Amino acid sequence: MIELKNFSSAELKRAACDTCGEYTLLVITSDIIESVDEVRLIRVLEDSGADAVYADFIKNGSRIPLIEMQSGSVRDDFDFGPVMLVRTAVLKSFAENIESLDYSAFYAFWLSMHGKIVHLPEYVTMVKSAPVVIDGEQQFQYVDPRNRQAQIEKEGVFTRWLSKRGALVTSCHPVKHVGDFPVEATVVIPVKNRVKTIGDAIRSALNQKCSFEINVIVVDNYSDDGTSELIEEFAAEDSRLIHVIPDPGHGIGGCWNCALDDPRCGRFAIQLDSDDVYSSELTLQKIVDKFRETGAAMVIGSYTLTDFDLNILPPGLIDHAEWTDDNGPNNALRINGLGAPRAFFTPIARRLRFPDVSYGEDYAMALSVCRNYCIARIFDSLYFCRRWGGNSDSNLSQEKINANNRYKDWVRSVELTARTNAK
Repeated sequence: MIELKNFSSAELKRAACDTCGEYTLLVITSDIIESVDEVRLIRVLEDSGADAVYADFIKNGSRIPLIEMQSGSVRDDFDFGPVMLVRTAVLKSFAENIESLDYSAFYAFWLSMHGKIVHLPEYVTMVKSAPVVIDGEQQFQYVDPRNRQAQIEKEGVFTRWLSKRGALVTSCHPVKHVGDFPVEATVVIPVKNRVKTIGDAIRSALNQKCSFEINVIVVDNYSDDGTSELIEEFAAEDSRLIHVIPDPGHGIGGCWNCALDDPRCGRFAIQLDSDDVYSSELTLQKIVDKFRETGAAMVIGSYTLTDFDLNILPPGLIDHAEWTDDNGPNNALRINGLGAPRAFFTPIARRLRFPDVSYGEDYAMALSVCRNYCIARIFDSLYFCRRWGGNSDSNLSQEKINANNRYKDWVRSVELTARTNAK
């Protein structure tokens, strides 16, 4: 049993040097290992012919199921649980030729075994939490500025891995924003049962100051808490507010498609979630100006995390600074999101279509766009993203987390295939 702490090349080399058996159990958690059924892990590795195996586990008495790896399971935070059993010969061979890495040697190692790692859906490991100090609100590692250098290094590892597989995006194409549209920009707000926040969202959109005409399409997915009646009140007072009720059964992606297909949709369709508000009255102007400056098919802004009353929560600004024009389309496959608010040149979004789901639909669309077209970024805060008790991102169960990750890994699998086949 060998513990990995900082995931550096030096540490991985030490692990390879210190082990001498046919198999090596790598501990990849800061939690305290109480027991591991190594015999079962070895049996599965031998029977499967894989290079490595990971398994479900029990933590503090609670069962933690993990998910199967897919071809698109390439995000650097993929959860292997507390331990991974690997073939020692594979570990030693990799360590002999590993590049100098300070943070991402283990990521590079498991990418090198991609397709040869199996998941054992049995609870063979027991752990208990190690004492930790929580500094601020938990967040995705790829948006934590404290992890910036590690993220740059992981991006390099992943980009080289993509290149070897012929899936690297090397160019994107600007578009001409031509065509006749009823307005220049449409704010799209999908909503279901958000009576506490939908009024703030609508006012935020209608109060935008622009040099062009706008409207707001609220796609009301059969609310029954008073949301629909509140939307109607706004629509009665302002003709720019369009209240759309879609066919039954749609997720958020399907609601987006309904808005895009509406003949009243403008040249640019700009996101606003029903929980959130724009950070200033100039947000739409800044987004449309960015479209015009760059010829982008999609513009993504930056947002500030707040509580329900718009008090800023740490870390504050989420700017997704990991995006670069030259490598952003590739790095997008490594991370789980690209920022907000998101805006689209309507004809391209109409053609690509959102998947009709309620999680990951925006990520899937962004990956499809950046495979061929330019995405422009705005790194200033354009948006207040609320975190509150009724928010869909709060208090997710392990089963829901797994379902979300499984779907995004599937999206990445399809996208990797498409990019490989396009070469």
